[in-house]
Amino acid sequence: MVSQHLSYPHQHLYYLSHPISGRETSLWIVFHGYGQLAFYFLRKFASLNTEDRLIVAPEGLNRHYLKGFSGRVGANWMTKHERTTDIANTNRYLNTLLKDIRQQLPKLKVVHTLGFSQGAATMSRWICQMDFPLDKVIFWGGAPAYDLDSALLQRRLDGSRVMAALGKEDPFLSTENFQEQYSRLTGAGIRDLRVFHYPGGHELEAALLKELFLM
Repeated sequence: MVSQHLSYPHQHLYYLSHPISGRETSLWIVFHGYGQLAFYFLRKFASLNTEDRLIVAPEGLNRHYLKGFSGRVGANWMTKHERTTDIANTNRYLNTLLKDIRQQLPKLKVVHTLGFSQGAATMSRWICQMDFPLDKVIFWGGAPAYDLDSALLQRRLDGSRVMAALGKEDPFLSTENFQEQYSRLTGAGIRDLRVFHYPGGHELEAALLKELFLM
């Protein structure tokens, strides 16, 4: 048996906090976690939506039923199956998204990113293959991808304000897998890295989220 890959035009969606006016000066790109959908994830940022701040939620290219063969649907950024292809497709999607959005924002001054859970790994992979300057990069309940080179990560995040938000009751943070990935962030020699702890689990916490957005 022989496997081959085929390239073809592909259409995928993303969500915006509000219709673009052209007056926005800051852009946030926020990455949802495993099994979430961008539409519902973006709702968590509703109170942070302002005329000059555009929040964009891309959605993982893969979708699945959360339970059984019907009902609620979630999205994910990749699995172990065809992972290299999924990563490449996701990066192309995100690169195209950023280029398209930037062309509509003539007054844009700063771009920030936030990755939650699995979205943090996707965010880190994307950051390491692009060269657009980022002001704030937030890892929330997640860490850089395990296969990223620490030196590359350090170079790419140099000059950005890097933040990690960790829930005190988050069960994922105590796993060996997370600890290994998180050590790549803390051990990368990033000059401006700040860690924030909040009283909660594997979720976005509204008060800290607002603090980090306004910081």
